[in-house]
Amino acid sequence: MLPVSYDPLLVTASILVAIMASFTGLRLASGLSVLRPAARKPEIARAAIALGGGIWSMHFIGMLAVEVPVQIRYDALSTLGSALVAMLITGVAFANLHFGQRTTQRVVLSGVLMGLGIVTMHFLGMSAIGGNCVVSFVLAGYLISAGIAILSSICALWLAYKKRDLPQIALGAVVLGIAISGMHYSAMIYTNFDLTAEIVFLGKPALTDGTLALAVAVATFVICGVFLLTAIPTDRFPPALVSMPQGRIAESTLPSDPARFGSRDQELAMPERAKQAERLPYEINNSTRFIPIDNVSAVRADGHYTLILDGEKELFCPWSISKVEEVLDGGSFLRTHRSFLVNMKRVHGFHRAGDKAFCLIDTDRAVEIPVSRKRVLEVQKALGLK
Repeated sequence: MLPVSYDPLLVTASILVAIMASFTGLRLASGLSVLRPAARKPEIARAAIALGGGIWSMHFIGMLAVEVPVQIRYDALSTLGSALVAMLITGVAFANLHFGQRTTQRVVLSGVLMGLGIVTMHFLGMSAIGGNCVVSFVLAGYLISAGIAILSSICALWLAYKKRDLPQIALGAVVLGIAISGMHYSAMIYTNFDLTAEIVFLGKPALTDGTLALAVAVATFVICGVFLLTAIPTDRFPPALVSMPQGRIAESTLPSDPARFGSRDQELAMPERAKQAERLPYEINNSTRFIPIDNVSAVRADGHYTLILDGEKELFCPWSISKVEEVLDGGSFLRTHRSFLVNMKRVHGFHRAGDKAFCLIDTDRAVEIPVSRKRVLEVQKALGLK
């Protein structure tokens, strides 16, 4: 077995590249829930290219950091394949988070997918090594590296998506970048480099390993920087805004009403004004606007904020569901679930599915609002069914 050492500068560069790429990918994937599904796809693709490409760059620089006493070369097809695999699986993981309701199960599944993508990219990239050495792996290397990649990816996504602001995304990026690097170098511990039976003269490369690694690192940082400049501004969309369940509450569309009602600070400071005028505030494009209560079909809790469904689109409201309920002060609105307020005037149907119950909202799409068990009787009475 050949002795192996590492260039500490290149190891450090590989870790920084992994963190930068992780931040870029997670940042590009923020704020997408307010976009139409068709508009999300290219943004997810960019995030996957940034993160997947960064994962591959980290791996490539990490391999250039390896110093063995023989000449080695890399198969171009396997190297390219490893990069494409990283981008593809990363894209699938992001898509899973941004199409449908984002639940803990979805975050875990995306973390598993991302972790498996990192591991697959690594070992496919390692298979590209040839020349005067043969690479072999120990079973423990597969298991340990896969465990690190999957668990760390889940943790990183949970941190980044727990609260969609820059500090939280940065924290998730650091965890993910270290996870990618940790997976790589832990797998390398269980990798053996053996001399081939016949030595082949490969000739002097045009670029030294250090120069090539520097070029890859600079290219990665430049690409990430360009992508970040075109990312959705964090102040354009509220960080707590997430998708409603697919098939129950449809995807968001943006309102076209250009009207504005005074300054944002003045409007948010006057809940009584909204109550007297029988309207609720919502935010879009750095402005606060209002919607008449009669046009509201349902209100859904989203952390410290709410989402208003008006039958056609979803609107971000800066108030909590408790505050909305207080402003509505009963009337035709009823709490059907701890996370939902429903306008009974807009309900056009009620149905049971096993032990679950739903109110059907009067829209041109199939929209169902859940009714908790303890509120079924109350809802049925409000609808005149009891």
